[in-house]
Amino acid sequence: MAEFSPSGRDYARPARMRYEVVAMTQRNSIRVPSKRFSLTSSCLTLSLVVTACGAPAVRSGMGVGSVGRGLGVHAGAAPQGAQVCLWQDSLGPQPVGLEKSMGDTCSKALKSDALWRRAMLVMSLYGERLESVASGADADTTGKLEAALSGIGGPDWSDADDQASRDAVTNLVNQMSAATDSKTDLSKIVQDAAPPVKTLCDGLASYLDAQAQSLSTIQKDVDKKRMSRQIRRCGMLDKQTVCVQDSVVDRMVYADVFGQVVALENSTLEARDSAARFCAAHEKLAAAAANGQLSKKQTYFDVVEAVKVVPRAQPQWNTTDAPKGAEPAKAAEPIKK
Repeated sequence: MAEFSPSGRDYARPARMRYEVVAMTQRNSIRVPSKRFSLTSSCLTLSLVVTACGAPAVRSGMGVGSVGRGLGVHAGAAPQGAQVCLWQDSLGPQPVGLEKSMGDTCSKALKSDALWRRAMLVMSLYGERLESVASGADADTTGKLEAALSGIGGPDWSDADDQASRDAVTNLVNQMSAATDSKTDLSKIVQDAAPPVKTLCDGLASYLDAQAQSLSTIQKDVDKKRMSRQIRRCGMLDKQTVCVQDSVVDRMVYADVFGQVVALENSTLEARDSAARFCAAHEKLAAAAANGQLSKKQTYFDVVEAVKVVPRAQPQWNTTDAPKGAEPAKAAEPIKK
């Protein structure tokens, strides 16, 4: 084994001679008895001290991956197109004759919800892979576990009508699970993923935005029905028609539905805006990858600016004007003893 002797003196002879590596704030240095000298390189391999240096991290890729990873949080709460469909059906004209089952009424929305929840999960898993590779992990070993966690093993994983979005999800999973070669790096991963990510971004934004608008309308309709107090329940008693107006139970049902609609609208808007932030950031990253600018500091600043431009969803609370001619409800007078 080669000996390291900075001053020409033989330090290898003493049986228990030790070298102490001291990490300094501004520079690395090595201390030996009565000697001290600086290292100008960031990585130095010594016969007694070996320092491993990994691949340099790409901050822009790590940032975009982190934003994408957060999409998985929203996949459980949104989209909720089936719930929206059922509320719309309940608020519409009352059917004549037998009603269809709720599953048949909103089966299309159920399938679309399943598609887009899985799409958000896959985009989140892709974000994890992106963050790992950008941090210096081996591109050959990243993505395999993420692809397995997606639960997608072929093109027939969904029966939703949106074939383009289904294919985009499948394509993204196949890219993560595919064997890589020596030419596979962060730039190639980003450029290969750009087309399916763009397809999913466009479809997801449209789907969530439509749901948010529908929820806003439902919120107003529920409040109007509660304020109009025109719902009657009628029946026959001793050959006479008897009608009952809204009860306290009805008002509580209105309040419960109204609160659920508001909460779901807010979570839908948050999911939409989170997806928009990832999509805008990934677009900047893909452009930089195509131009060989991934490692540039300006690319990181462009990604930050793209994320910053998308605002955080604000809580929605729509108020409805009272119907014309309607008087505000009066509190019940206390019972006199």
